[in-house]
Amino acid sequence: MSYNDAGIIKIDNALSLPLYKQIVASVHEAISNGTLKNGDILPSVNSIAAAHSLARGSIFKAYNELKTAGIIDSTPGKGYFVTSTNVQVKKNIFLLLSTFNPYREVLYNAFIDQIKNQATVDLYFHHHNISVFDTLIRNHAAYYNTFVIMPEINKKTNGILKQLDAKKLFILDSGLNEFGNDYPCVCQNYEKDISGILKAHFEQLKKYKRIILLFPDNIKTEGVVNGFTAVFKKTDFPAEVIRNTSDYEPQQFDCCIIMDDIDLVKMMRVTRKNKWKLGTDIGILSYNETPLKSIIADGITTITTDFEQMGKSMADMIIKNKPARIENPFLMIDRKSF
Repeated sequence: MSYNDAGIIKIDNALSLPLYKQIVASVHEAISNGTLKNGDILPSVNSIAAAHSLARGSIFKAYNELKTAGIIDSTPGKGYFVTSTNVQVKKNIFLLLSTFNPYREVLYNAFIDQIKNQATVDLYFHHHNISVFDTLIRNHAAYYNTFVIMPEINKKTNGILKQLDAKKLFILDSGLNEFGNDYPCVCQNYEKDISGILKAHFEQLKKYKRIILLFPDNIKTEGVVNGFTAVFKKTDFPAEVIRNTSDYEPQQFDCCIIMDDIDLVKMMRVTRKNKWKLGTDIGILSYNETPLKSIIADGITTITTDFEQMGKSMADMIIKNKPARIENPFLMIDRKSF
């Protein structure tokens, strides 16, 4: 059967989903609901372009992706036709991260390397904006068969996630306690991670006069504060959480746990100005490992989840179809600043 009227192709210009992806999704849907069967002729490039005022390049891109997936093929004089009704030949992954930074780049690269050619992956960002988070998920819910979400911790998040099929949803990095019992996940356990590190290195901490957690308002992982507070509340060791980090004035023999790299830069300037020796006059523990921290001032000590392992674990869970609740490894990389 021939579908040269382009009626099976559905385009919504209000969606943020690329036009070629909407064409791919339309063909998938038509195969899934039985409209298109093996051997059926697809709408021609020209008919789709005319019906939806699309550039031919977008249509060719969509059809080439479908050909690569083994779903359609083409021959001169016949056009494009269906060769497989198995539209799940590959996982089609919607990957939603909060922001992109050096350690999330490590996570992303590990995920992509582990997935290899077993899935296609499209990357999006919500930038800690709950409206953007909602819009991205709502606009793409019908166009992917797998969703890997780094959630925004917000009272609205659970309702937004329910727009997705729970069997297709995986939680990444944050949200272990909030969503880890409802969906498979690979996440940090912020409270457990920080308390475990502090307890393991408590003797080293004693060489400093007080311990400061610099926790600015843009950091949303309150579990870190809970874990930090739990370690010191039953001791007489001076420890403090400072949220307005711009008001913090470092004192000699402070040990600072620094969540934001902007505060790390400020601390390094103060250290240089006062000619303090890292690891002796001032202690610095920086959250989240990046390659640059291994060389700054002969090495900044970091406390960090293993982002490479996080990416690999999530990819394996999807590829092997073995949903689980995984707490990602957390470690200290001890260098001269501590």
